[in-house]
Amino acid sequence: MSILQPSDRGEQRLPDGVVVASYPTYAEAQAAINTVSESDTDIRGLAIVGNDLKLVERVMGRLTWGKVALTGLMRGLSFGVFFALAIYLLMPESLQSALILPLLGAAIGILLAIVTHAMTRKRREFSSVQQVMASRYDIVAPREIAGRAMHVLGQRDAPAPVTAPAAAPVAPTPETPQA
Repeated sequence: MSILQPSDRGEQRLPDGVVVASYPTYAEAQAAINTVSESDTDIRGLAIVGNDLKLVERVMGRLTWGKVALTGLMRGLSFGVFFALAIYLLMPESLQSALILPLLGAAIGILLAIVTHAMTRKRREFSSVQQVMASRYDIVAPREIAGRAMHVLGQRDAPAPVTAPAAAPVAPTPETPQA
């Protein structure tokens, strides 16, 4: 996204335009945008809109005390190594302190993981990953380029002519009844 797009300035609204195509996956919608771009059509204003959002939680496995402790060990160890490297780079003479920090981090990581698991054990005995997914991805185009985009994507046989918006109809004046 460009830093000059309206959504970056706080305007949160759906894009205006015409739905020119719909796809079941985001990758297919991206490929369609690439197809329109390769046809030398102006793509400014095209948008991919995900519809029918769903929260999907995929269960990864059962949480056992061993898995919880191992996960805590790895997280704490990596945290300790990070701080050890930072201290060693800032103060090379403190090598002994830098060697102790990964061990301290691993111990704290195990302790925190076990305490957290013990607090939530009755409610949650599995690990999972959540993601928000859309059922359908629509490509929305401004009215000026919608016809051309539909033609390029094979949604229309011939390119639509570019026309100016029609003027608003003028209501006829009512006639006065003659007596």
